[in-house]
Amino acid sequence: MHVHAGHNHGFLGEWIEAFVHLFSLPESVSEFITHFLTDTITIFFLLAVIMTAVYFLSSYINMEKLHHTLARLNSIPGFLLAVAAGTVSPFCSCSILPVLIGLISVGVPVRICLCYLTSSSLLNLTAILSVFAIAGPSFGVAYLVASLIVLVLLALVLKLFPLEQGVKHYECEHPHEHHAHEKTARARFHHALLDMLAVLRKCAVFVLLGVALSSAVMAFFSLDTITQIVNDNELLSTAIVTLIGLPIHSDIFSIAPVLLLLLKISPAVALTFTLSSMVISVPSAILLTRALRVRIVLLYCAIAAVLSFLVGIGSIFFLA
Repeated sequence: MHVHAGHNHGFLGEWIEAFVHLFSLPESVSEFITHFLTDTITIFFLLAVIMTAVYFLSSYINMEKLHHTLARLNSIPGFLLAVAAGTVSPFCSCSILPVLIGLISVGVPVRICLCYLTSSSLLNLTAILSVFAIAGPSFGVAYLVASLIVLVLLALVLKLFPLEQGVKHYECEHPHEHHAHEKTARARFHHALLDMLAVLRKCAVFVLLGVALSSAVMAFFSLDTITQIVNDNELLSTAIVTLIGLPIHSDIFSIAPVLLLLLKISPAVALTFTLSSMVISVPSAILLTRALRVRIVLLYCAIAAVLSFLVGIGSIFFLA
């Protein structure tokens, strides 16, 4: 018989658990349904609130002016502005990459542009706030620090390579200003709600699959045994989650259920998985080849992957 790890469902979970028990289902099935419903409602509620707030606030930021300023800077000022621009930019790579391609086409150094892309993936406001809300302040701080370390190391390593030789001659259409004509707070809030719903529709399937996976592990397997195996082979586990996380097209929404599960097993492994999942993805890399030659894109992906792995390894000593 499996001994399941304790789980604090809270008021909502206790109500759902009491309701599920009315059907006299097997204990493991009841546990699965309780976890699934509780985590699904909690995650979607948190993401909806955070996304709406971020979209609403970001509508007051003049991204076009920020991009023009970025195009005139290089070296340390350019890097700092790239990190800041990535933090307040839309978090979807589909929105970031057209802007990135435009910046490269007007002569912004490739290293600065790639730092901007990485910052928008790892440090966008939605991701940071969601990590803090979902995983707690201690893990949130660890993720924030780890992401900054990855960014700094990435900038230093990319400086060693002649990236400008890999720029393609590409004329990018000018990105539209997102709802720039809307001035009233009511209109901005309305568009924020529409954007939030659009993102949730796109990622809902992945969130549900992730919740189902984590709920099944919690209900049908001994979490204590899994935790012991991972902790006894933490280096190997960190390498495995790095390889798993890199190829998938993911964001904080779709990986939230798996993140919650990994946190119960190993915070260091959870951190590495989060970094590798969000730092780059196959679709983003493919889109990036519109502006950069394949060898430069592969180099960037390899550096980002190695840095995520190394920072994850280093976190083992601090997140024990």
